[in-house]
Amino acid sequence: MTIKIDKKSIRRDKLLRFCMFTGIPLSILAVASLWIGQYAGSPTLGIVFILSAALAVVIGLVYNVRFVILSIREVKRQQSSKD
Repeated sequence: MTIKIDKKSIRRDKLLRFCMFTGIPLSILAVASLWIGQYAGSPTLGIVFILSAALAVVIGLVYNVRFVILSIREVKRQQSSKD
């Protein structure tokens, strides 16, 4: 018995899309502030890096947990339809 998960349909979830559209720019901001802050010697950009990196990690964890929950729901739905 093989169960196929349609990842495209799962990724249409509103929370997952929100996480993608906010998490990716936040992570880019974190990396940019780290590099620029290191070269410029700006402690303010260090704080920006810490805050944006922490938010990006939290958003990434939310994305992964939500994706797993939706995948498990899809597997259970497929198993119940085959029985």
